Amino acid sequence: MSILKNIPIKYKGELHDVKLINFSVDMEEVKNSVPKGIRILDVEGRAMISMVDVQLKNMHPTFVPEQFCFNYRHIAFRLLVDDSEYSGEPKGIYFLRSFTNKPLIVQGGKWFTNYNLETAELESFENMLELKQEDNFLNYAFRDRSPVVKNESLKRTIGNIDRAYSLNGKQLQFVQILREKWPIEWIDCYHFQTNFFKTAQVECAFKVAETIHYQWLPPQNVNYGHQLITT
Repeated sequence: MSILKNIPIKYKGELHDVKLINFSVDMEEVKNSVPKGIRILDVEGRAMISMVDVQLKNMHPTFVPEQFCFNYRHIAFRLLVDDSEYSGEPKGIYFLRSFTNKPLIVQGGKWFTNYNLETAELESFENMLELKQEDNFLNYAFRDRSPVVKNESLKRTIGNIDRAYSLNGKQLQFVQILREKWPIEWIDCYHFQTNFFKTAQVECAFKVAETIHYQWLPPQNVNYGHQLITT
């Protein structure tokens, strides 16, 4: 089925109810989880995971009519990477793991992408999420207000993300993400627990209150030492 991952597919869809829960971990905990050619972004000596929790709606390849779109809730551990060598400044992520509660979406993801999609149990309440997968768990809760302490530098870094890296066989690739806007706003994540990572420490959190129309462009190969060609 790996041949399907070489099809140059562009996807369109909508992002709803976006939450970005950002937590740091020790470099040692994730350094062996990334392929050669990817440098983990060093944020005050630690690695940063920008977990996205989002409702994806009206998703479809651009060659498929919109009436055949699909919807699902997507949670992903997105590791920030230092791709300034290619992009001029850090703008990239690497999907360590991704989750949804729809097995058919997981199967399709394994056929067509390299973004490590898995099945998990998801339970949500008002401003809360519980994710469970066998003995592993993650839960968070937030208040819809600004935190007392704000890391504006980290907010800029999170706001600049516009590409995702993956390994297709032995070839490092990236997908550029096109959005018409990305108005992230502070929220106060007052509760965070997980055993997916031993050293996780919540740093900051954001939401996007608006519906965002976006596109995932077809994968491009990364040529080491050259600046990436983007649209």
